Amino acid sequence: MRRPPFRGLKRLLRGIQLRLYVFCHKSRREPYPLYADQAPRRRPRGLQARIVSFLAALALLTCLAMVIPLRPSHSDSEMRDLAEFPSFSVSALMDGSYFEDLTVWFADTFPLRDLFLSLQNRVESLYGPKSVTIVGSVSQGDEIPTSGQETTLDPDAGHQNQTPTLPEDDVSGEGTAQDGAGTSDEAGETGDGQETGNADSAGEGTQTQQPDNGQDGAGQDGSGGQETAEEDREVPELDDDAVVEQLSTVLVIDNAAYEYYNFVQAYADNYTATINRAADLLQGTSTVYSMIVPNSMGICVPESVREAAGSSDQEAAIDYMNSCLADDVVQVPVYDTLLSHYLDGEYLYFRSDHHWTAMGAYRAYEQFAAAAGFTPTPLDQYIEHEYTGFLGTFYNSTQSDAMARTPDTVYAYEAPSTNNIHITNAEMSDWLYLVIANVDNSSAGNKYGTFIGGDNPYSYIENPNLSDGSAVMVVKESYGNAFVPFLIENYQYVYVVDYRYISEVDDRNLAEMCEDLNVQDVLFLNTISTTRSEKLVNLITSFVG
Repeated sequence: MRRPPFRGLKRLLRGIQLRLYVFCHKSRREPYPLYADQAPRRRPRGLQARIVSFLAALALLTCLAMVIPLRPSHSDSEMRDLAEFPSFSVSALMDGSYFEDLTVWFADTFPLRDLFLSLQNRVESLYGPKSVTIVGSVSQGDEIPTSGQETTLDPDAGHQNQTPTLPEDDVSGEGTAQDGAGTSDEAGETGDGQETGNADSAGEGTQTQQPDNGQDGAGQDGSGGQETAEEDREVPELDDDAVVEQLSTVLVIDNAAYEYYNFVQAYADNYTATINRAADLLQGTSTVYSMIVPNSMGICVPESVREAAGSSDQEAAIDYMNSCLADDVVQVPVYDTLLSHYLDGEYLYFRSDHHWTAMGAYRAYEQFAAAAGFTPTPLDQYIEHEYTGFLGTFYNSTQSDAMARTPDTVYAYEAPSTNNIHITNAEMSDWLYLVIANVDNSSAGNKYGTFIGGDNPYSYIENPNLSDGSAVMVVKESYGNAFVPFLIENYQYVYVVDYRYISEVDDRNLAEMCEDLNVQDVLFLNTISTTRSEKLVNLITSFVG
């Protein structure tokens, strides 16, 4: 076989070329591959530097996450206090609860928490509309009994893990009036805590309003009076084009949101037992009233949607708890009246916040007046204030663009007799403030602070036009803020106790305070969300004694 011409010459020249390259560019001691497939693999230029930079950034963030002073203790976007660092004990270490609490604290208080949550919500908003499916953790409520029996306090009840919903975050909030609120606009800024977030009296004057966009349009088809047939009292089904999505424990329908409620019998029984104990302790001196207020999910959302979302039946739960109350506790039923007025088109709950509006509170005030035996003051005798641009707790949780485009309006009603309230909080005592404060210049999330200066441990209002010694004490969380102003015209003294914070300024229990203040009527006013919260029920029990 004949060899190709010049083959040997080509090999000789190639060898010379490679040796010259090695001589000129590399150490002759290092091996140099003659062919590409013999060359070692090399990382792309700069890859190693990028890997080092990434690992360094990861290590830096890990170190920052471990620095306790950088971890937030309060979330402005969710308007709640974050989990606290657990206290160490041998028993907690042995049963594993210490590490569980430590895990909750670590996950709940990471640095720049609100910023990352906001970015997450922005990204999730790009996913598009969702159907009615469970997203996040929503605890299944207990089966609601048809009737109650006499209950006793059980300090060990309800320690099973029940996922709290948004309202508890706010119900345990800390909206208090700020220092030096000499200017009326600071009231709204005062309630930046969990509860402050927002409220609005719905309705213009005494006339009813059509529900804003996103309130399911339930009022459009509803008939309204309290004597309507059962089928007429049902909230109409949603429109076919309604966008429904569930974000964690919040149900979003178009531009309105609603909080979940899961019935927990152990906590509900402890709640009613506490009210019964209060009536026993005050027997012969004060009359005890109980008002359990449904949240917006129970009034504004069709039953089919509530069932699909896994939210407990609030009407059945309230009926059960009322059936557990003793005969000497005066029940103030508000479910039917709120539903009837909502179906009439009144604006009773905010779309962007978990509170009721002042109109919703006024309808409940009418029911309390009937139970207490006095005539309610007509709404047109109050001075109406209007504050626009309110975006409350639901908006802060969801960052909904639809809510941002259609914010709520807060209506507040100032009593004609006085607008002064004496506030005692952890920083000052007997601080003179405003029952209805101007919140025009407050941030969008703090306009509910117009009512009684937000959440303060203890407050009282004196009507200068009355001298009969009549006195009422409202034991409440933030739902009571919008309710209290309506009582001014009916009592010489209106005492307001927020059981979540009263221990900060006063170590007296309920009976001792009522005796010292000569209180004739005691109203426990709480949203239904309170009755499924072990923490809040325990705080009420502690105050009652």
